[in-house]
Amino acid sequence: MSRHEQLRHPVPDHIPAHLAEAFASTSGGALRSHCPYQSGDAVQRHGYAGHPAPGFGRTGFRGWVVATVGGTVLTGITEDGKEWWEEWGRLEPAGTPVDPWGHCTCCHEARLVLRRAERARQHARGEQLGLFGAAT
Repeated sequence: MSRHEQLRHPVPDHIPAHLAEAFASTSGGALRSHCPYQSGDAVQRHGYAGHPAPGFGRTGFRGWVVATVGGTVLTGITEDGKEWWEEWGRLEPAGTPVDPWGHCTCCHEARLVLRRAERARQHARGEQLGLFGAAT
């Protein structure tokens, strides 16, 4: 294989068929043994409105790990087939519970559901709700 040919990654069975080519052709090499993620692991990255650069730092994503492009930099694909590169410390396993008081842009809807449920529980217990929904 010449240095210009891209390594093709094996595609795990749980990757949707329409994303198989994006997964197989994503940049990167074999994951290191000390890496907390393996190829095919579902991950999420939170995005924040104040992030200095546009892109996933602002929007966040959910997707799968494919390979590594450095000591601690992983690459993968998003749920809609876009390639990402991130430090593994910025990733969380997919399905990590949403922080109802977090400030990420990607979990806004899930946080609203959690906050509404908490208000309903407080109301059902007859608690007085303060200005921001906190029991007083």
